[in-house]
Order: sequence, then C-alpha cells, then structure tokens
Amino acid sequence: MDSGADTAIGETFDEMPQEKKARTDAGAEDPPESSWSGLQPDALGVVLRSLPCLADRARVRSVCRQWRAGASGRGVPPPLPLMVFPRFRFASLTPEGVLTSARRAWMPPELDAFNASCVGSSDAWLVGARQDSGESFLVNAFSHEVRHLPHFGTSDCSVRKVALSASPDSGPNYIVAAFIIRRSKPELALWKPGMKSWGVCRHAFFAGHVDIAFFQGKLYMLWRFTPCLFAFELSADENGVSISRMRDCLIEKSLPSTVGSSLESSCNLVEWRGRLLLIIRYYGGHQSRRRVRVKVFEMDLSTSPFGLAEIHSFGGDCIFVGSGGFKSFPAGQHDGVEGDLIYFGPDHCNPKDAFVYRIRDGRTGPIFKPLPCVSHASERNLGFPAWFFPSE
Repeated sequence: MDSGADTAIGETFDEMPQEKKARTDAGAEDPPESSWSGLQPDALGVVLRSLPCLADRARVRSVCRQWRAGASGRGVPPPLPLMVFPRFRFASLTPEGVLTSARRAWMPPELDAFNASCVGSSDAWLVGARQDSGESFLVNAFSHEVRHLPHFGTSDCSVRKVALSASPDSGPNYIVAAFIIRRSKPELALWKPGMKSWGVCRHAFFAGHVDIAFFQGKLYMLWRFTPCLFAFELSADENGVSISRMRDCLIEKSLPSTVGSSLESSCNLVEWRGRLLLIIRYYGGHQSRRRVRVKVFEMDLSTSPFGLAEIHSFGGDCIFVGSGGFKSFPAGQHDGVEGDLIYFGPDHCNPKDAFVYRIRDGRTGPIFKPLPCVSHASERNLGFPAWFFPSE
C-alpha cells in the first residue's frame, strides 16, 4: 500500500463530525457535467471491491456526496480489520499483511479517550475503558454515539477483556461481560441495558488470565496458560443478569497427551464459521519465549468432555486474536489477500507477541516493527491494542 493510506486514515478519523459533514455536503455543489459525481453505483461497487483497506474506501467516499451515498449497500466484502491502540489510535491492515502507522481517532471529548484503551468490540461499536478510574463506555466508531457503562466503583480496577453477546444496534437485549482484576482479585462483571450497576461474580475457577467469548447463547471462559474451559448459562430479567449454571467442559482430557506436554502455552477461543475453536501457542520456555508451534482444534460441544479435532486450514479465512477479542475474516473475498493465517496481537499474557502464523506450513512473520504499543512508557499502563472489524 502506498503512503497515502496513512493520510486517508487521518482524514477519516481526525475530523470532528461537523467537519466531515461540511466536506460531504460540499459534494452537492459538484457541477452537473462532473464525470466523477455521475459514476454509476454498480461501477463504484467494482472500485470498492478492489480496495480492501478501510482507509482507501474512506478516501473514495469523501470525493462527493453522490459517491458516499452510492458506496452503501453495494454487496462489497468487509474491509480488512483495523488495530485500535491505546488513546484510540487506529492502524489499518494492508493486503500485504502488515499494519500501517497508527493515527489518532477523533472521539467525543466526554470520553477522555486520550487516557483510555479499547478492550472489546462488536460491529461498529468499541468498548473503551480508563484503567485508572474504573470508567467504561461503548462508542460507535463512525456515528460517535456514546453509551456509558456503570462505573466499576474503584480506581484499583484493570479491565482485561470485554465480550458482547450481540451488537448494541441489535436492540436492548444484549449482554456485556467484562473480565476485570479488582483489588488484585479476578472478577466477572455482567451488565445489560437498564441495569444501574454491574452484576459481579466471583469464583475459585476465575484465574488471573482468561479468555471469554459468547457462543450459541452461552458465555465461555478459558484459562490462558492451560486449556481449561468453563461454560456459563446466563439468566436475564428485569432485575439484571446473573449466572444460573456453570459447567466444566473438561477439554484438557481430550487434548492429545503428546501435544506440548512440557512446553509453556497460551490459549485462546475463536469463533469460526459457526464453530468454536481452541488455539494454543506453544513456547520453548519462559525465558526465551521462543515460539515453537501453534495448534488449532475444533471443539465438539455435544460430547462430555468436549471433543477436540485438530484442523490445518480455515478455508481461506484469516483468524485474528488479541487483547480486545477475536474474529475470523473472509480473506478469500479479496484478491491478493493471503488466507489461512492467524494474526496474533499483544495482550496482558503475551505483551510482546505481534506476529502472523501460517497454519498450512507453520511459518511466522511480523505484522509491525517496532511494536507501537510498548514504544511509549506513558502508554504501558493504558492497556494493549485490540482488533476492530468494521462491516463496510
């Protein structure tokens, strides 16, 4: 990608809403003979399909009001994911599989986004948290609509990860689950619209480092350093949301005994094409943190214990794993974008991990260098970058 992509990111995110509106409305004054404003919507769709980066698509939409209107609903594949760094700076993934430099994103001043980080996302919505104050919020990255979440009640609170059962655009029945460390103890906090405070759950099975994910109506919690998985059934009513049942899925009993038995590991959950995957990174030792290999297992939720079947392909898709969540991406819908890759971003467990892994042959490569999130000492306490998956 050329250097103009960075500028496009800045143009898209650095402006205030009224400035964007002024630029868009200015397109209404394009002269009738303008060949650009008269481009047919179908032709515009062809152009957009050849531009997998959100930054480039934003540049197309900014040409004039007609292009902005014509760019919607053209059946265009979603753009390549972005990475959201602390202070809400955005970097765009390029077709070559590397990230552009991060650029600041304009956010409503009420959020104090300069002192916040992204800890989760769902569609166009980002979950932000200030690690020094216990404040958290939902913000739409494009409309800038803000929905404040309840305060965690203490400044001694680190929000590690947040998962949403559905997009806030889906209606009032979505649930927000936050895994937090408060007063040095792990807690699971649950909330749904209408609640004035978080419903906090504590249990001996809550480890200091976990991955959480909603899947088929249940909330799953996975220990990061050893493959222990728990399933939670949640009940929600007018009084709030709580855990009604917990089950130990016993996946460690299904893991082949020859796989990484003497190696340090790091585990993650990923949903892929309606299936729940277990991804395990194996390292050569704590001191070297040398990557040995990555194993991916599809889980069979119908058996007890859950069954595990190793897979070696994502059917051309890519998997993204990081601090703020995970998601699969249909890379095969874009020409020239390599598939069957896993993009690992840094998090609390693996603060220096930032690499891409080719599941077909086990090769690895960098996605950026040097690592932006740890290059500034002032940002180390804000959190880690999170993947973001805009729909168009």
